[in-house]
Amino acid sequence: SWERTLGFTREELMSRPFIEFVHPDDRERTLKQNEAVRAGGQALGFENRYLCKDGTFRWLRWNAAPDGLWSIIYSVARDVTASKQAEEERERLVGELKRALSEVKALQKILPICSYCRKVRDDENYWDSVENYLSEHTSTLFSHSICPACLETHFDEELAESAKE
Repeated sequence: SWERTLGFTREELMSRPFIEFVHPDDRERTLKQNEAVRAGGQALGFENRYLCKDGTFRWLRWNAAPDGLWSIIYSVARDVTASKQAEEERERLVGELKRALSEVKALQKILPICSYCRKVRDDENYWDSVENYLSEHTSTLFSHSICPACLETHFDEELAESAKE
C-alpha cells in the first residue's frame, strides 16, 4: 500500500527515517503524536501529509494504538487527499459566494436615478418619479414646496416683473 500510494519502493521507504517523508509543516505535530502513542496514548483521526516520489504530497488520516506487552504500535492510515481537496474547493467556493453576496448587498444599496429627469429605476426595470418610488417602498409621505435657491432662480424675476405692473 505504501508503494502504491506514495510511489517509493519498500527499500526507499526503509532507507530513511519516516519523519523525512512527512511534510515539513506537519513534522512537529507528527512527532508529538508519535510520542504520545509511544507513551500509551492513541492517535484517532490524526492527519498529516506524506511525500510522494513525484514530489507531491498525499494527506493521510491515522488511527494508532500501542501494544505495551509487545512494545509495538498498531496503526492504519487512509489516503484522504481527495476529500481534503474537495474540502478546500468547498471552502474556496464558499469564500467566493460570501464575496458575491457582499457585493450584491452593496449593489442593493444603490438606487439608479436618471441624471436628467431624476426618475428612479425599480427592481422590474421601470422608471418612475422619486416620489412614487419612495412612496411605494417606504412609509415616507411628501409635501411639495420650493427651496430658497429655486425660488430665487425661477420666481424672483417673475415676482419682480409682476410687482412693476
